[in-house]
Amino acid sequence: MTASMEFRDIPEQAVMRARERMLNGAQETAAPAAAAYPRARDAVLSSWRRCRLHAVDADRLHVPHVGQHIDWDSRLLSAAAPVLDRVEQLLADCTAGVVLADAAARVLTRRGGDPAVVRLMDRVHLAPGFSYAEEAVGTNGIGTALAERRLSTVFGAEHFAEPLQRAACAGIPVRNPLTGRQEGVVNLTCLRQDASPLMAAVVRQAAADIEERLLDRYSGNERAALDAFLAAGRRTSGPVLLVTPTLRTANTEAVRLLEPQDLRQVGALAADLLAAPAGSRRQRVDVSLRLASGADVRARCTLVGPPGRPAGCVVGMTVPEIRGSAAAEVRRPGARTGPQPSPAPLPVLLPGLAGSSPPWRAASRDVVAACRQRLPVRVVGEAGVGKLALVRAAHHWVRPRNRLHVVDLTADRRTPDVLTRTEEALRDEDGTVVLQHLEVAGRELMYRLETLLAGARRNRGAGPWVAGLYTVPGQGPVPADAVPPALDSAVFPCTVAVAPLRYRPEDIRDLVPALLARHGHGTAVACTPAAMQVLTRFDWPGNVRHLSRVLQQAARGRRQADLRPHDLAPECHSSCRRTLTPWETAERDAIVRALHDAAGNRDAAARQLGISRATIYRKIRLYGVTVAPARPR
Repeated sequence: MTASMEFRDIPEQAVMRARERMLNGAQETAAPAAAAYPRARDAVLSSWRRCRLHAVDADRLHVPHVGQHIDWDSRLLSAAAPVLDRVEQLLADCTAGVVLADAAARVLTRRGGDPAVVRLMDRVHLAPGFSYAEEAVGTNGIGTALAERRLSTVFGAEHFAEPLQRAACAGIPVRNPLTGRQEGVVNLTCLRQDASPLMAAVVRQAAADIEERLLDRYSGNERAALDAFLAAGRRTSGPVLLVTPTLRTANTEAVRLLEPQDLRQVGALAADLLAAPAGSRRQRVDVSLRLASGADVRARCTLVGPPGRPAGCVVGMTVPEIRGSAAAEVRRPGARTGPQPSPAPLPVLLPGLAGSSPPWRAASRDVVAACRQRLPVRVVGEAGVGKLALVRAAHHWVRPRNRLHVVDLTADRRTPDVLTRTEEALRDEDGTVVLQHLEVAGRELMYRLETLLAGARRNRGAGPWVAGLYTVPGQGPVPADAVPPALDSAVFPCTVAVAPLRYRPEDIRDLVPALLARHGHGTAVACTPAAMQVLTRFDWPGNVRHLSRVLQQAARGRRQADLRPHDLAPECHSSCRRTLTPWETAERDAIVRALHDAAGNRDAAARQLGISRATIYRKIRLYGVTVAPARPR
């Protein structure tokens, strides 16, 4: 929308009809988008399509809380603070609020004191710590601006999720003035009846002011280092990285070719070069590195800035073409001599696993890289996320002929017995040793395990691969004294975090067919699109294990019938954010079953339960029940 167009000129009723046609599955193959959905803007239509692909709920709002993943001391937040103060003063007499989010659409702060706007923001969880990514909450001024990479205005019915349609918003990305990357987004939100075309002008000026302050926060040395990085990227088509005391960045080729483990290795090399004493520091160093894939590369590290006080290090890498038997063999102390088979390339998905989300694939790459290098790794995640399955799949992919030893610390917590079993497993120098449930071990056992594991790894890259599985609680931080810090640094230098299933709902579409095939016992049980939408909306506090249990219960006794929403457990139709008492659970389940029996008709369900219409509406809101009414055929 252009700034000159009045918000009130938007035909809201026509947009609502276009949204309903889209939700009902109107086809566009025989007509252009403008004909299929009249009076809806192209940018809004594109956002709606993306929302449908991500199975966003159009009737209810599911705003994930991601406060634990936010950098509350970020450069963006400190640079934007004075600008937001100024915008807040500008809006003192207006019914609007200003919101700042980071590049992942996570809300950092909000300003605005109008009570009506504050109540609206609270109702839709537009508050610090919550994510307004488009794939989570649908079309909105924050997530859509980041997805479109430009100014985005959304008015009333143009929001994909109905609870947001009381608002109007305008958002624009804030870009790093040196690298051009999106650092975040500044957004203006108001009640839809108070919308004004000036909102676009306000956020555009605010973004420009924040970008100017971001530029001021870079020192002259940092700007010189970034200029050298950009110049090196123009001279070569290979991977280029920049490391400064306050900044690390890489070009597209480096991100594409290098594993996360490789990026950390190169970053540590450059940091060591920067930290070397001035008398022994060299301006240019050429080194050979072995990547996680097994390829040998040449890296040239060049310091930028005065010899006495370098501003950063630019690393340019040359990846030679590997020619089978002509590839040089790297020998390490303690490693076996003779020709070694080159490691197989990492597949898109490890055998035996399901899921294609970026967090899951990143965790898979990191664990496989650690397995290939025999680097001890600590895998951290909530119960049921698939930590053991991930380590087992990496083991069978990298070393399929070797044994996998699992030492479960919950089976016997007596220190001598645990140490005996661990010592026996560590004698298999070609195997994999998994220490499961590290979180239950006391300090004495952890320190004794540290001594035992350190003694088993006399040479880097030799001995068994050791993986420790640590289960964190589903809510709240990990206790500070849960694991001694020395164990993390000395025994497990590498930590891989596995995201809970609620943060990667796209994996559910891959997990459901795999789990149904496991529980179907040879029968062809599938999941209908409506049931899949219910599954992707649920938070899954028990993660993959929870999903597996629900599907096993739904598929029990079936032959070829597809799973429908009413076949799923009642808890899947609820989005209550607190733990229910046994009585509340029974009450919620009864309401869900009655709604299914009544095809979603709330009045009929209330009559069936013998309660009033007002009571069932109140209980539905209390328990977050989401049973869609049946659509006419």
